[in-house]
Amino acid sequence: MSREGTIVLVERDAALTVLERSVRMLASGRSSLLEICGHRGTGRTAVLDHAVNLALRGDVTVLTAAGGCAALNGSGGVVAELMSQLHRDDRGPAAIGALVELARRTPVLIAVDDADLVDPESLAWLASLAGRAVQVPMVVVVVTDARLPVLPGATTVPLRPLGHDGVSVLVTSRFGRPGDDEFAGALHHHTGGRPATLWPLLDRCAEDDLEPVGASTDAVAGIAAEVLADYTTRAIRSLPAEVVDLLRVIAVCGPSFPVDLMGVLARLRTISLGRALELLAGAGLVTDQSKPELTAGIRLSRVLEGMPAQEREDLHTRAARLGHQCAVPPSEVARLLAAASPLGEPWVVPLLRAVARDEVDGDRPAEAVGHLRRALAEPVEPVVRAELVLDLAVAECAVAPAAADRRLARMLLEAQPPECGDVRLAAADQLWGRGDAALLRRTLTAVRSGQGDRDAVTSLYWIADDAPVETPELGILDTAELPVACGNPDHAGVAAWMWTCQGVDAEHTRATARIALEAPAKLLTSRLFGCLSLAALDDAADAVAGLDQVIAEARRRRLTTVVPQALMMRAKVRAMTGDLDNAAADMEQAQSAYPLENLHPDARPIMIAADMLVNIERGRLDRAIELSATQPDERIGFGYARTFFTFARAVLALVTGDLSEAVARADECGRWMLSRQWVNPAVLPWRSVAAAALAATGDHERAARVCTRDLELAQRWGAPSTIARAHLSCAAVIGGEAHLREAVRLLADSPFRLLRATALLELAQVVDPASAAPMITEAAEIAVLCRSAPLVQRARGLGWEPTA
Repeated sequence: MSREGTIVLVERDAALTVLERSVRMLASGRSSLLEICGHRGTGRTAVLDHAVNLALRGDVTVLTAAGGCAALNGSGGVVAELMSQLHRDDRGPAAIGALVELARRTPVLIAVDDADLVDPESLAWLASLAGRAVQVPMVVVVVTDARLPVLPGATTVPLRPLGHDGVSVLVTSRFGRPGDDEFAGALHHHTGGRPATLWPLLDRCAEDDLEPVGASTDAVAGIAAEVLADYTTRAIRSLPAEVVDLLRVIAVCGPSFPVDLMGVLARLRTISLGRALELLAGAGLVTDQSKPELTAGIRLSRVLEGMPAQEREDLHTRAARLGHQCAVPPSEVARLLAAASPLGEPWVVPLLRAVARDEVDGDRPAEAVGHLRRALAEPVEPVVRAELVLDLAVAECAVAPAAADRRLARMLLEAQPPECGDVRLAAADQLWGRGDAALLRRTLTAVRSGQGDRDAVTSLYWIADDAPVETPELGILDTAELPVACGNPDHAGVAAWMWTCQGVDAEHTRATARIALEAPAKLLTSRLFGCLSLAALDDAADAVAGLDQVIAEARRRRLTTVVPQALMMRAKVRAMTGDLDNAAADMEQAQSAYPLENLHPDARPIMIAADMLVNIERGRLDRAIELSATQPDERIGFGYARTFFTFARAVLALVTGDLSEAVARADECGRWMLSRQWVNPAVLPWRSVAAAALAATGDHERAARVCTRDLELAQRWGAPSTIARAHLSCAAVIGGEAHLREAVRLLADSPFRLLRATALLELAQVVDPASAAPMITEAAEIAVLCRSAPLVQRARGLGWEPTA
């Protein structure tokens, strides 16, 4: 090991031995040709300087030159530099002759650093000099990479990056004491063992008073990033301009871009692609030459610094266009387009949209947002622009839901051509599905009257949380109340649901709901509420079929907030029919399709309440209790979300025996429902829960009033399952076998199988054992088929035993 200046040469014993022997032999009149070969940063110059210093101490005439210097630009730069040190201007053979004559008088050492960067004329001259140097006391030593031999017949002096042991030696040298293996390993990892970056990194670590121990490795990483950035700048300045152009192309295009196309983009003229890649690899700036990319730790910003913004933009534009023409993967072309100027070419927007869809499918919505924003920079037709805004808002829903809502709201408020109507309806669906009712209402009240889709869009106002409590005369929406006769499918589903809630004219409601499904409505939300209306009329099969279609269409149209809402509604209907396993699967899909945390806080409780009710039906009370605890009262709003969640809690309190809680929660539901004039028991049977809890607490008088009123409203509505539920409530509170028999009769062909099983078990408890047996068996069969653990337990309590 030796030290020159501040540089300690380690793991260089073999190289130093060769150099020292050559200098000693020179003093006795012997010549040598030496090539110090290695990548940049491996200490090539330090080893060359060691040979020069030895020669100077031995009374040897030393002449030096270095490739890549500005002074050596142009043909024959090395020759001119060497001759200038002799105060001569000879060139070509004359210059060689002058050096040979000098060597005959005194030993000469010619040292050329970075010979891999010298011009072709100088390379040819050095090769000729090598042929004459062996005849006189002269040593010619050049620094190059292993891929470009300079001196024919020269002895190769290879240099490689330092190993772990060499790094450890340098740590000891710089800190005055050994460091631990973890610290040395971190240094080696960040520098690759190249002294050109290792020494500055060690100096910085010492200046920052870091201890050479493993605990310092995080700090080492931060310092290494700065050191590598500085090294990058120095290395780039030493390279020919064309090679730097190629480096910038590699930095911009990345490893997925074909290397031959990189050469085209770099516009190489005086240097081959292969040689340029060799120089970049030798400088430690790029990796594998067959698939080049920036070496780890090399910052893109440092590579592109000094490149005018317009040139960067032009490079991205040319790369994107060439990549598209040559079938480079679309994702790579899209990445290049991000920094390119608008092209105005027909392929750009379709490519960006397709890549954005792939990114969303790959759960990378942030990348999709970037591609869609870039697509909006292109000149496009109004419909395409509207579609892009919708696509962007949908992608943003996964990363910035509130921003997505605002974008959708602006889209609905902006004046657009009539041909954008379908896209605007989809935007309204997406905005409704996220659940920010306040924003939806503010937006719908300001939609311009000139828009052709205004009536369809603003129909959502009447189901936006508390909106229906207003009257057209006192409300802030300048629109008429939903018409009594509604033939527009985009109005029909909403109108049907409003009439369902009011519990009047079931047949008219049924016909209106079917208009929304059969036309069908372009507004998916209208179809969803049409399906709920049919379910409240016992048309469960048609409701599920309609929800199936909405789910499929919402998925096809990528309306990510509509899908979970539709799945949740289908789960509610399936649970009513006893299809509990599929209902649970729907709830699981709903929460995986769009995470609960991305839903608006006012809408989140609805999803959780639906999950609670499904789990209660399945007998999974522990899970229902767990779900209930996720939503403290202070985190729930005051609209339908709170009411539905409160109803689920009332049911949970009733089945777990917390009767006072059940009464309080059911009463809270009732107050809100009545304030909206929603009296139909088919929508939310809160009276049945209240009556059961009141009776169990001994308040039979109030319980009787509640269940009697429930029966009156159910009969006014006319749906068999709703009436049957009210009869069951009356039987439990008032008593009477007639109520139970009527409930069983009404449910004979009902799709709501669990309700029928409940009615059968209730009736079985008040009739003679002979009559009860077939009722219990039928109820048990339904319970087993539906996998309802609570009803199975009730049947077993009445004496039913499962057969083989």
